[in-house]
Amino acid sequence: MKLIRTFVFILLFAAVAAIYVYQARLAKQILTNAPDEVNRDVVLTPEDSVEGIELKDHSQKTQVTLRKNKGGWELERPVRYPAENGIVEGFAIAAKMASKQPRLQAEKDWEEYGLADPEFEVIFSVQGKKDATLLVGTQAPVGKAVFARWKEERGYFLLPPEMKAMFRQSVYGLREKRVFRLPPETLRKVYIEMGERAYQWKEDAGEWHWFEPVSEFGQKMPLEKMNRVLAALQNLHIREFRDNNKQSKAELGFFMIHDRIELDAEGGEKERFYFGNEIPDENAYYGLREGEETVFLVDRQKVIEIFDLLRALQRDQGIPLAEKQPPSETP
Repeated sequence: MKLIRTFVFILLFAAVAAIYVYQARLAKQILTNAPDEVNRDVVLTPEDSVEGIELKDHSQKTQVTLRKNKGGWELERPVRYPAENGIVEGFAIAAKMASKQPRLQAEKDWEEYGLADPEFEVIFSVQGKKDATLLVGTQAPVGKAVFARWKEERGYFLLPPEMKAMFRQSVYGLREKRVFRLPPETLRKVYIEMGERAYQWKEDAGEWHWFEPVSEFGQKMPLEKMNRVLAALQNLHIREFRDNNKQSKAELGFFMIHDRIELDAEGGEKERFYFGNEIPDENAYYGLREGEETVFLVDRQKVIEIFDLLRALQRDQGIPLAEKQPPSETP
């Protein structure tokens, strides 16, 4: 999954780069066809820090607010949750590219461009500057482009339709979906408890060692095998958020003693993930991150893959396997 995520981000930024090249070509075409460019009031430089973004889709009657917090992005509306940093940073880059477009004097009323009552607008909060509002209108009659303008300016410009589509992200698409977010290279301890089985490894001077089961205490864990464990944990993602959950933690299976996964990293950072009850009809388990209130679902098949991997590691180490399987209510 790490490779897939990397590939997705590469595609995202490749798309942004393609949009930039397209804009440069579009700018030349605009000035050739209609050279009466008007002044710019919105200027966003690469050094400007975008601290907030608000997405207003008037056609779908949705509003999403994103805010930068401690270097990362978070959703503030309609839910509070960490956001996918790569996607939101792509919004900020797109805004800076749009600010470079040549502005043209409108020859008709804004209604003709779909900009009097635009179906979509994006508000950017920039550190040390006034907010800038990007209005996105209708499809241009000629060429592959949509009309757009900065609300603070009197001119308009053209944008590729892909940029409009990029801003139209669902709330789920914008949310951080990794169960574990600490960089694997910073981890120093991994503890996994599933049913009657417990596994624990600790890192020391670049080498990993078994701490549980006790029968393997102190034995070296080959780096290649440890990387397989870390990759499996990175591959555990949130399938669905249950924001409107009305059940208590106990009803969902989050008791005093949990099936859980604990990660400790350098600098004292920790992540704690707890498994709840199994949901057979949805082939999933309830999940909960320590310190967060949002209950979510994780795919049962991914949990089984982790479980099978740990059993295989036991066999490789010659550790006796427990006879009893974990109960159906827990992974």
